[in-house]
Amino acid sequence: MTGLPSWITELTDVLRTDRATLSGADESRPARSSAAAARWPGPAAEGRPDAGAVTLDVVHEWHLRTVLPLLSEATALSGRATAPIARLAAAHERARETEAVGEEEWFEVLEPVLRQVYRDAYGFQRAFAAAYENARAYALANGHGAAGAHRYATDYAELTTEPNTRAFAEANALANARAVAAAYATGDAEAFARTYPAARTRAYARALATGTTREPRADDALFASAYTELVEGLRSALHRAPVGPPP
Repeated sequence: MTGLPSWITELTDVLRTDRATLSGADESRPARSSAAAARWPGPAAEGRPDAGAVTLDVVHEWHLRTVLPLLSEATALSGRATAPIARLAAAHERARETEAVGEEEWFEVLEPVLRQVYRDAYGFQRAFAAAYENARAYALANGHGAAGAHRYATDYAELTTEPNTRAFAEANALANARAVAAAYATGDAEAFARTYPAARTRAYARALATGTTREPRADDALFASAYTELVEGLRSALHRAPVGPPP
């Protein structure tokens, strides 16, 4: 056995490290679905495929069974449409069944989902609160009374947070969707590894933790649970997905 490919080990290492460093995470909080947040899984060592045998079927399986269902649940809870996620899931299903999906089609279904992921990952409420507090402190230090400082801070936070959130989401979605679409269309696992899947998974976890909460400091336990779900699903995908022969 040559072990797992580097992009999978990097991804799981990032998941474990980030979760371990969360401040105030409630270890006993249940995860979103049946997996227990208190039990932290790593990639199983026994029976795992050789690095050269792991194909993008693992990625399609993981998104179909774990990533997209979690995002769909969070999206529905926030009252938004889940149709874009369903369209992306259908493309993953077709790819898993060896049907060819072209690069432009991949891009068209990836971009709207990733745009919402990065928007949620940005953490609008947390950013708004920070902008408000900074602007309020500035106003108070420059002679405004409490009411005037409140108005100034509210206006500043409203004018800056939405454009910053939108720019962050659109730029990251565009770059990631283009790179991932090219890798998916060709079935190139090495190209996929160069799309920084660990960073994108951080965005998934952050989106799941902050996309449905309005309290800017209430998401650490949800963040930990999201990481647990994601790595549990990846481990399961490694055992379920078919693998190809080593190159």
